[in-house]
This record gives sequence, structure tokens and C-alpha cells, in this order.
Amino acid sequence: MGVRRSAKALVHKGMTVFAGRYLEIKESPSHRVELLKKDREAEKAFRGVDSANGVAETAKTGVPNRILGLGFFFILLVVLVSTLTRFSGSDSPQCRPVYMYPSYARIDGFDERYTQLAKKYHLYLYREQGKDREPNEEDGTIEVDGIPVLFIPGNAGSFKQARSIAAACANVYFDEPDSIKNPHTKNLDFFTADFNEDFTAFHGRTLLDQAGYLNDAIAYILSLYRSDSGPLPQSVLIVGHSMGGIVARVMPTLKNFRAESVNSYITLSAPHAVAPVTFDGDMMKIYERIDQFWRAQYKESSSFYSQNVSLISITGGVLDTVLPADFTAIEGIIPYGNGFTTYTTTIPKLWTPIDHLAIVWCDQLRNILAHILLESTDVRSPSMTRPLSERMHLYRKWLLTGLESYTNQDKTANAAPVDLSDTFQFTKEYKQVKINEQEVLTSGDLRSEASTRIFDIPKASQKLQFSVLTSMETVKVLFCKEQPNQEGKTLALEDGTSICISASEYFVTIPKSTSKSQYPSDSSWDTGDDPFRLLNVNQTTILAYDFIAMDIGRGNPDADSFVAAELTDKVTTTVINDSPFRIFFDGIFRRNDRKIPSSMVTNFDFTSLYSSIVSYRVQTQHHGLSNVFQPLLRQSVEKPFETKWHVNLDQGPQDINFHNVAPFVELNSTHDNSLKLMFISPPGGESSMNLKINWSLTVKMLLIRFRLSIVAFTVAFVSLVVAFQFFEYGKVGQYVAFDYAVYRILNEHWFGLCIFLGLLTPIASLLGSPQIPNLIHDKTGEALPGFMSRKSALFLGTRETFMWWLGPFFLLMTVSLVYLVYRIVVTVEGLVTWTFDGSKEGCEVAENSSGSIWDTNSRGYDVRQIAGLVIIILSVIFYIPYQFAFVVLTIVQVVFCLKLAASPKRSEKQRLLNFNNSILMLMLFLVPINAPIVVVFMRNFAIKWQTPFRSHHNFLAVLPIVLLIESNARSRMPQRPSSTKAFGSIALIGWLLHISLYSILFGARNLYWLHHLFNCLCAMLFFKTFA
Repeated sequence: MGVRRSAKALVHKGMTVFAGRYLEIKESPSHRVELLKKDREAEKAFRGVDSANGVAETAKTGVPNRILGLGFFFILLVVLVSTLTRFSGSDSPQCRPVYMYPSYARIDGFDERYTQLAKKYHLYLYREQGKDREPNEEDGTIEVDGIPVLFIPGNAGSFKQARSIAAACANVYFDEPDSIKNPHTKNLDFFTADFNEDFTAFHGRTLLDQAGYLNDAIAYILSLYRSDSGPLPQSVLIVGHSMGGIVARVMPTLKNFRAESVNSYITLSAPHAVAPVTFDGDMMKIYERIDQFWRAQYKESSSFYSQNVSLISITGGVLDTVLPADFTAIEGIIPYGNGFTTYTTTIPKLWTPIDHLAIVWCDQLRNILAHILLESTDVRSPSMTRPLSERMHLYRKWLLTGLESYTNQDKTANAAPVDLSDTFQFTKEYKQVKINEQEVLTSGDLRSEASTRIFDIPKASQKLQFSVLTSMETVKVLFCKEQPNQEGKTLALEDGTSICISASEYFVTIPKSTSKSQYPSDSSWDTGDDPFRLLNVNQTTILAYDFIAMDIGRGNPDADSFVAAELTDKVTTTVINDSPFRIFFDGIFRRNDRKIPSSMVTNFDFTSLYSSIVSYRVQTQHHGLSNVFQPLLRQSVEKPFETKWHVNLDQGPQDINFHNVAPFVELNSTHDNSLKLMFISPPGGESSMNLKINWSLTVKMLLIRFRLSIVAFTVAFVSLVVAFQFFEYGKVGQYVAFDYAVYRILNEHWFGLCIFLGLLTPIASLLGSPQIPNLIHDKTGEALPGFMSRKSALFLGTRETFMWWLGPFFLLMTVSLVYLVYRIVVTVEGLVTWTFDGSKEGCEVAENSSGSIWDTNSRGYDVRQIAGLVIIILSVIFYIPYQFAFVVLTIVQVVFCLKLAASPKRSEKQRLLNFNNSILMLMLFLVPINAPIVVVFMRNFAIKWQTPFRSHHNFLAVLPIVLLIESNARSRMPQRPSSTKAFGSIALIGWLLHISLYSILFGARNLYWLHHLFNCLCAMLFFKTFA
């Protein structure tokens, strides 16, 4: 064998020398120089940028280096801004710590007889020591007599997270019974599930397991109750945190769900709108299925869901860096008659953002939730809850400001009053207040002046607004009539008494704003500092009456007590159509100060400011204002219900960050999406405000909302580079180095790429318009395979054309990140080369006549390699998920690249190394997509539980990758095409470009699909090695 190989090598060498001499004789000297020049250029590309003596020899301009430098600068900028920019004012965390005395009773009776998952999951009952009664245990069962509540932890959450809310419920029920406005309540039995801190967000099958377990748990919980009087519980209340809220929504879609066993859901930071991550195709299908189920249930007005089931979504807002708060919206899934989304900054007496974990223990919020839970129950009903209408009224009262138009349904003083049950009698001690006159009473005035103020309502005016701001609880307002009603009955009595209706329901609680105020939460729940009360109504309400009576009441007012009231017919709402472009240019070229009207309460509606990804900063200036209170600002959006209060505006500029029209979240175009600013100013003087873009806060919020997009962009760019490498391979016969391809693309196509990505945002905005049909649906309305069913999934999911620069911005960072990773790979390979320099180890290679490189020492299939291939495939079929196999194959590819780098004949294997480095780069950027499933698998393996990974046992999802890696290990690579127009070459390059384009357009919301696209690429490359 050795003699035969030597003879073949000698013959091959002789033919090469003869051909060279023959060509040398026939060619002219100038032709030889031209060929030598081309060979040198090809060799430089072949070996990479470093061996080409720098950038200047690879790219004639410095454009690639400038682009890479700019990308690294942007990466550094984003990191520094995200780290150094702190949330301030109303965005500052102000949650107070909590204390409790917890105990947990494990319910061992809920075992394999009731659920197949009893070995993996467990059920506990929370008991607050010294308050809750210890459960009676007889024959392995637990007897309880309260109202059942089930707490569901989120992704990697602990069952012990229930303790804060459960302890607050016990404290309120046993220690503060008078604060509960519900005589038919009872103590709450908090059950909580121990899911062994499963990673629910990463794995759809785990989500289904938890939902199925909880359905069995509810049936068992209800069986524990015994009662000699009153109905037995037939349902439980559910409180779900994070992915626990999604588990709760999955439960009724499963077969083992007990009908009508749940009618009250409260979720905390739960991603209802879209899946938080898109690494698992099963998770995407589950989201689509549960959305369809819940929408179908509420479509029928007579269904159990429409008439009984409520769902409230509470989110912490800007501080939730784990989950974008935009994802918690339930608009479009749950009708407003059955639920809504609210923010913790909106909730009265809370007024602070809360991070993802703190939302279950924040002291102010847990006390509010305790009152909601206790006041929403009714022991007289088998469901243990009050009727839906009463619960929704309760939720609006506790969770919304009361200034939303949505809350008007709870107010009886409307444009057609019928129940005028209050009376008002004129006395000598009253003062008539003229229209547009601001009545202000301080503590001294409250003791000496008349306690009643009368405001006559002019019928001719169509722009009336009546406002009262006070620090006192004793102030009462009546809307009164003197004229006959529609039936002709006189409503004014003979003794000067008028029939009125109380406006107490119009008073809302707002934060206190004084010179000492720093945060709105300074006057929040249980601080000892009383907040303000505000009444603000317009002509729609008050034109139905003849006058307004304000009774201040007698008492002992504090030194800082005050009342400020005003009836005005001035314009109090200003509509501004300035776009972000206009605000941006105004901030550069001129200061556009807007005068705030002199009314006590004024509003600015910015109809073109609706995007969540742009933050602003408002600067106010005040001259000559009274010091009765400090001016304050309410920023709000109509739906979802987000309000932020900015107190003591003299502190400095206020940051405006809000959640409205958000990336990847479906838009309801019928809502008023404008940003609203309400200024509440003391009387006297003048005020102005200036609005500009807050770039530091805008950049800080980018990473929270576009983390998945960065992953998709990297895969897109690497695919584009590999496509260019194969194009050059077919053109010149050399598989150029990855970094050379990067430099060529940047040098020749950087402008086109930036223009393309810059135009995608306005194009996506146009496609997202309700006038444009959904182009990614087929005629039946079903989503096409591999695509999101929402138009909002296109590109970056934003409809804000002002953010057109996001595409080029992310491209520059992506290019630099990809280049950095490649340089790390090359550096490691260089270290290996240096370590093994001079070593005689390594496989000898020879190049066949068709251009393939084969390992001369392993022409047949090696038994060990075949065995390894079979073991991987069988493992995927019967045990491990294919994602685990992918990670293993990535490690194998790393080892092979290092082996090639350590080869003593690296120059002969440079083309093979370049090809394998390209495959390695693709695999490295696909690892983050596959790793979460591997984490779930390893977690289950650690607790000795075999979770079924059904769809992840599809060996076809990894077989082509296995075959290609095995082929790479044999030093093979795809054959060079006969020309760049050959069908195989066109198909391969076209598929790589398809991967790149798909990753850009749909990758962020379909990351799992990128693995399958790469899998198809590997099949094409494997077959091309034999072409």
C-alpha cells in the first residue's frame, strides 16, 4: 500500500511539473505576471485579512475598519448608557420591605392516586403563624374551612413566593377587619404549587405539565372542604406570577380541567400578549391555541366566561427588566367587561414601578391585593366570589386612578340624573364664586371664612370644567338642580332647599405634592402622609345641573391643609400634532416652550406620540405661582391603563417613559393612542413646559425590548457572509476566509445594507396599518408555516417611523459583534497552532482532481464514527432533545477546527479550515437558541424526572447536521461548482440569503425556526460534498 501511494504521488508531481513548464513556454511574460498577480490576490483572500498585510490590501478604502469601529463604539455606548442611566422620579423603585412569620404544610395526600406528576411537583398550604389556624390532619388528609386561593409561581419561581400576599391577607383579615368593605368574606386558604423551579418560559411541554398538574390539584383542593352550613366551595381564586399567569390561562384548555372551577384570575407581570422568548416552537403553538380559546369563549355573550370570569393583569412597568411590560397587555384577548391591564404606577396609594420579582412582595401592593381578594369573595355563593359586575367595579376602584373614561360607568352623576337623593339648603354663610375665579383656602381661611362655596353653571358655555384639589377628607361637593326635570316636577323646594346628587365618587386620590415631596409614593399606602384628593369633571357631566355647592366642613385643619377650586369656561385641553421628528429638530435648533394655560387643571394631548420605544423629558418653568401646593404632572395613556405622577415639578426635568404602541404587540387601532399630560398648577403666575427626546432613556430601553432581535441579526449577518464565501468559491475556486468576506461586504455593500434596513421600519409601519391586509395569512386566515400570525411580528415590530435608524444601528453592532467572535475563534486557533508548532501529528491530506480534500488515512467509514452517529440519532429518538445533540455537535465542530489549526500542514488545509470556521460561526450563534431547551433537560435530569420532549425527539431536526459534522471530521467539503450559475450553487447561495432575510424580517419572533433553516442548509452542504 505504501509503495502504491508513493508511486501515485510521484506521478502526480511529475505531471504537475510538466504542465507548469509547458504553460511557461507557451505564455508571454506579461501574461505570466497577470496570472501571478491574480494568484497572490486569491491567496490573500484564501488566508484571510491578517496574512494579506492589513486592511489596505484587502479593501482599498478604510470603510470596513470605520464601520467595525463605529459598531464597537455603539456597543460600548449602549452598555455604558444602560448601566449609568438611572431611573429617577416616578420611575424610581420605592417598594417597602415586608416581614412575616410563614409556615408551609405539605399536602402529602395529593399523590399518584390523583395525578401522574406527584413525584415531580408538590402542593403546599400556607399558614401565617399566630393568625391562621393550623390545618387538621386526619388519615393523611387536610381539612380547611376558608376560601381557597391558588398561587402559581413563574419561570424558575418558588412556591414560597406566595408568602407575602398570603401573609398580608391574614394580617388584614385578623387584625384589620374594619378595613374590609365586605361582610360576607372569610379567611383565605392559600395553596401554592412547588414546581421545583422549572423553567416554564423556555419549554412548552413543561408549561402543559404544570397546567395539567394544577387542574388535578384544584379538584383535590375542593374535595378537602367540609361544611355543616353554607355552600361548599366550587371554585378557587387564582393568583399567578409571571409565567404562572400563562399556566393559569392554559389550564381551562386541557381535558382534565374541572368546568367552572375558576372564575377569578389576577396575574402579576404575566406575558399575555406574546411569548417572552421564542426558542421553542411548542411554546408558540400554545400561545396561539390559548388565545384562540379565550377569544372564542368571550365571543359568546351567554357563555360562562362572558358572564362570570374576570382576568386582571398587573405589571410593574419600566423597572421590569426581565419581561417588557408591554407584553403583559390583555387587550384583544379579554374584553373590558371582564378584565383589563393596569400598571403599578397607576394604582392609587401605590404609585411606584416594581421589578419582576419584587411585584410579589412589595408591601404597598400586597396590602392592596389583600383587600381586593377579601372584598371580592362571598361565602354565600358556591363560587366563593361576588358577581362579575361587582368584582369589576371593585377592580376599577382599587386599581385605576378614577380619571379614566373607562371608570365613568361607576359614577351616577351623569348627563341624565335621576337619583337626586341629597339636598342642599342655602344659608347666610356661603360665598358665590364667579366663573374663571380660582378659590383657594388655606388653614387660616378654613377656620374663619364661610364653609360653603356656590358655583353657578352658565348654560351657554360648551367648554366648562370644574376642578377641586384638597388635602382634606371633609370637603364635599354636590351637583344641584333648581329647574323642573323632564317629568315637569319641581326639584327646588319651597324652603330654599335644592335637590342634589353627591359628587364624592368623582374624587380620586392622587399623590401629595409639596416642596418636600420627592416621589409620588411618599404619600402611598401606610406612610402616615395623607395624599391629595382631586375632582375634575367637564361639561358633559355638569351641564345637566344648575349650580355646584362645595361644603368645606368644620373641623381642626392642619397647618398645611388647603382647598383649591375653580369653574372655568376657558380652553383647558390643547391638542398637539407634533411628531417625534418635529420634537427632535426643535430640540436641536430652537427651544419650543409651550405656555400652560392658567387654569388649575390643563391637558396636553400629543396625538403623534404613541410609541413605547421613544422616551421624552419635560422641563417646566413657573413664575409667581402660589405656594399652597407644588405643581404636579400626570402622564397617561388611555389603554392600557398606565398613569405616572410627577410631583414637585420644581425638582427638575421629568422623564416621560410609557407603554403604549409597543414592538411585537398587536395594536388596537380604535383606541386613542396619544400621550396625555395633565398639569395641576397652583393659582396665580405663569407656567410653561418644554418637551424633548430623552436619548439616554431611549437607548437604555432598547436592550429590554430588542434582546431577541440581536440574536436574529447575528444569524442573518453570518448567513450573508457565508453566502458571499460560496459565491467567491464558485467564482475563483478559493473558499475565502470569513474576515475577508466581512471586509468585502462592508467595503462594497455597506451603504445598500444600511438603506435596506433603514427602509424596513417605515415599510413595516405601512404594512401594520389597519388599511393594509395581512400579507402573511393565507385565504383561510391561518398563518403560513414559520410566520407569526401578527403583522406586528415583521422586522423589529415597531410602527414608529422616527426609529428608522434602529435597523442600521443594530446592523453596525451586529457586524462588530460577529467580527469580535470570529477574531476570538481565530485567536484560539492561533494559540493552538503556536502550541503545536513543529508537531508531526495530524492527518496527511491530498487534493483530488475535482478539488475535494480527503483524509488519506480514513477513506472508508470508520466504525467509531458510525457508532457515534448512530448513538446520537438513537439518543435523540429515545431520550435527549435534538437541541442537546446540537450543542454536542457544536463542541465537536470546535474540536475539529482546533485540530485543523494544529495540523503541521495548515497551509494545505486552509480552504478546509475556512469552510469549517464558517460552519462553526453559524453554529455558535445558533447555540443561544438551542441552549434554553438544554437547560430544561439538564434541570429535569438533575431531579431525576424524564419530562417528555415529544416534538424535540424528531431526529430529522438534527440528522443533516450530524451528517455534515461527520463529513467535516473526514476533511471533506462541498465540491466547487462548475460556475456561479450552476443550479447547485444558485440553490445554496439562495438558501443562505433566505436564512439571512428571514432572520431579519421574522427571526425575532421565530428564533426556533432558524435552527430548522440551518438544518436544511446542512443537508444541502452534505449532499454537495458528493456532487
